[in-house]
Amino acid sequence: MNTIFFGLLTVLSLFIFMNLGKVKASKKQMDRDDRIKWGRNRRSNLGKNRRSSEIIEGEAKEVDEKSKD
Repeated sequence: MNTIFFGLLTVLSLFIFMNLGKVKASKKQMDRDDRIKWGRNRRSNLGKNRRSSEIIEGEAKEVDEKSKD
């Protein structure tokens, strides 16, 4: 009896999941300015960020392991 119940529950859950997967976001959600760029657009943005990064000049200091005051 448990097998039949959980089997039907599984089939019903998959059916609902597959039908809800077709629901899309509203036009208001899709046309935002601060929307995350997924897919191909994401790679082009990463390349732009790397090229526009700036290197800050500074001095290096040696760390002495013995003096951890």
